[in-house]
Amino acid sequence: MSTYGIDLGTTYSCIARLDSNGNPEVIRNNEDDSNMVASVVFFENENNVVVGQAAKENIETDGDRVVQFVKREIGKHDNRTYEFDGKTYTPVEISALILTRLKNLVEAQGNTIEDVVITVPAYFGLEERSATKQAGELAGLHVLSLINEPTAAALSYCARQFQEDRTILVYDLGGGTFDVTLVKMSMTRNEQGKDVQKINVLATGGDDRLGGKDWDDKLFEYILNACCEENGLTPQDIEAETRQDIRSKVEEVKRKLSKKQSAKVRIDVSGSRTEITVKRTDFENMTADKVAQTMNFVESTLQKVPGVEVDTVLLVGGSTYMPMIQNAVEARFPGKVQQHDPDQAVAKGAAIYASMLVVEEGAITEGDTSASGETSSDTTAHAEQLTAKFAVEDQTPRSFGPGVMDTKGSKHKYVLENFIKIGEKMPAVFSKTYYPLEDNQERVRLRAFENMSTEDTLIPSVDEDGNPQATDPANAVKLLGELVVNLPPETARNTPIKVTFKVDASGVHVEAVNTKTNEVFETFLRTESDIDVDNSAVHQLRISAD
Repeated sequence: MSTYGIDLGTTYSCIARLDSNGNPEVIRNNEDDSNMVASVVFFENENNVVVGQAAKENIETDGDRVVQFVKREIGKHDNRTYEFDGKTYTPVEISALILTRLKNLVEAQGNTIEDVVITVPAYFGLEERSATKQAGELAGLHVLSLINEPTAAALSYCARQFQEDRTILVYDLGGGTFDVTLVKMSMTRNEQGKDVQKINVLATGGDDRLGGKDWDDKLFEYILNACCEENGLTPQDIEAETRQDIRSKVEEVKRKLSKKQSAKVRIDVSGSRTEITVKRTDFENMTADKVAQTMNFVESTLQKVPGVEVDTVLLVGGSTYMPMIQNAVEARFPGKVQQHDPDQAVAKGAAIYASMLVVEEGAITEGDTSASGETSSDTTAHAEQLTAKFAVEDQTPRSFGPGVMDTKGSKHKYVLENFIKIGEKMPAVFSKTYYPLEDNQERVRLRAFENMSTEDTLIPSVDEDGNPQATDPANAVKLLGELVVNLPPETARNTPIKVTFKVDASGVHVEAVNTKTNEVFETFLRTESDIDVDNSAVHQLRISAD
C-alpha cells in the first residue's frame, strides 16, 4: 500500500507521495485546479459539508457556517467547539474533515491510502500532537508518525540537493504558525556501515499562534478603517456582510502586494462602491512588529547553539512570499537565503519520511498502483533507497516528567522532575525508581507533565487537590495525563516502582512497574481530559526510600 505525507496547514493543506522515480510529488487537486486544499470547512446543511476552496468562497455570504484556522485551536485547553444543525464539532473533528478531503483526492485518482505521516509545528506540545494524530485516525488513516514541519522541509531539501556538512536554518512561516529550526546536515555511517546523509536538529523555537493570519488581520483592519474614513462611519457601523467581503479579499490583496507596490480593492459599503488603495509600504509598516517577532525567535534559537555558523537559510511556508519577510531574512543572512517549494516542501519531506518508516516497519503490501503505473514493489524499492540514504534525528519540543512528593526535610513538597528535557534527541527514554508515600496504599497516582523549563526540578504551587499550577508563564507547566498503579494488599512504603518515560514525535508513553510483583502499568498519554480519578482515594509517589 502506498504511503503519503500530509502537511495539515492552518490555511492550506497538501498531500504528497513518491512518484515512479522515487521523487516526492504533490497530489493534484483537480477540482480546484491547485496543488493545495484550503483548510476551510463549510457546513451548508446537516446533509452536506464542503471542504476546500468551495467552502472558502462562502466566507463572504455564510461566514457563520464556515470554520477556518482550526489548527490554532487543536489540542488547546480552551475546549473550543463549533455547533451546526444541532451537532457539535471539536477542532479534532474539523481537522479530520480536512484530512478526509485529502484522502478523497488520492482515492479519486484510483489509489488507496492508509499509512501517512502528518506534519506539525516544531513548537507544538504533546496535546496538540496527540490531537493531530487523533484527527488522522478519525479520518480513517493509519498515522505512522508525526514529523516537525521544519524537519520535513529540511529532508525535502536534503533529498533534492544535499551539500555535505551544511548548517541550515529553516525559517517556516505558515498561515497560522511560525517555526525556526537549526539543522546540521552531514555524512555519517549507519549501523550497517553505510554512508548516509544525516539530518540532525540542533535547536528550535517559534510560536504556534504566529503566522500569516496575523498579517491578514492587520490588513483587514486597515481596509476596514479606510472604508470607514471614506464613508464617514465607525467600525461598529459596518455591516457583517461588508466585513465578510473585506475578509474574503484580504488574501488577494496580500498576494498582489508581493508582486506590486500597491493594490486596489473595491468594497460595497452601505450601497456605495468604495475603492481603497493599499501601498506595500503601508502594509509593511503596519506589520513590522510581526516581522520583528519572527526575527527575535531566529536570534533566540541561534543563541541555543553558541558559535554556530549558518550556511544556508531555507524559507518555508506560503507567507515567506512576502517581500518584507525575504528582505528581513536576507538582511540578517546576506547571500544565504533560498526559497524552494515553500508551499510543498513540507508535504514532500513528510512523504519521504513516511516511505522510510514503512520500510523500517515492513508495512508495504503488494498490489497498489498509482496513476503513473507505479506499484507497491516500486515504492518499496524507492523507500529502501531513501532509508539507506538518510537518517533523521529530531528534538523533544518540551521537557517531560512526573509529579512526585519530595519527603526530605520537615515538610513534604510536591515537585515536578524533568526526566527528559527540551532539546533532547528523539526518541528519548528515561527511567527512575520511586516509592509509595505510605504503607498499605491500595494504589498510587503517577501524573505526567510537560513544561518549558530546562531545570532538573520545578516546585509549582498546587491547589487543594494537589494539581500543580504554572509556576510562571515561561515554564508553561501542563498536566498531560495520569496513570494509576494498583498495589497488592500490605504493600510496604519502600516497595520500588520503576517509572519510564518515552518521548517521540507522536507523544509520550509512560510505564510503571511494581518491581516486587513485575506487574506493568502503561499508557500512551493523550490529553488532560482523559483523567477520571477519585483524587481522595489515590495517593502520590515519593522520590526516596527510607
